[in-house]
Amino acid sequence: MHILVACDQNYYKEWAFNLLKSIQHFNSHPWLSLHCHIVNPKEERRWQRRLEGVNYTTEKYDNVSIPYLQAVRFLIAAQKFKNDEHVMILDADSICTREFTQQEFIDVTSDVTVLKHHKELAFHPWLCGFVTLGNGMFRQDYANNLLITKSKEWEYGHDQDILNLLYHRHQYKTAPQEWICMGKQNPKSVFLTLKGDKHKKNPKYTEQLKRYIVQ
Repeated sequence: MHILVACDQNYYKEWAFNLLKSIQHFNSHPWLSLHCHIVNPKEERRWQRRLEGVNYTTEKYDNVSIPYLQAVRFLIAAQKFKNDEHVMILDADSICTREFTQQEFIDVTSDVTVLKHHKELAFHPWLCGFVTLGNGMFRQDYANNLLITKSKEWEYGHDQDILNLLYHRHQYKTAPQEWICMGKQNPKSVFLTLKGDKHKKNPKYTEQLKRYIVQ
């Protein structure tokens, strides 16, 4: 049973490190495996800020773009995990706020479960910030559709476009609030997240974030 995040080194230092640390703080379970994929890690001492118990992988990618960083997690998931493995993918700028049980994790990851925008008419109703892969062919289907277009040609939001494209084929379940909420933290939610860089300066988010960063 696995949680996966992927980002570049700067995003790791600013966000993913705290996400992984918060998950470990609330959920140091032997059945849960944490994976972090870093694109273009730099050779510097601060990169040694790795967390014990987290499985790290890295890659070198020339002229890396935001669209590539948005979508690479889904390529890694298809390469790394078998279909019968329970996998949850998170935005690196999320934070864990409570413990969860093994059965809760099994229940939510047995299906393709996706964060849905609260606005019904949103251009991208399905969001990549929280995705569980189920036990079918979704992970391969997603990766194959990503790669129909060369990665150097991906545009901003390509990851969301593929997610919306595959909805009717895989019939996602909406991620329940018990697992993920956007904006003001809900005490019942396992993870807190926000969309967009401007929201990361919003006190509703930053004040909650400070509460869960473990020193």
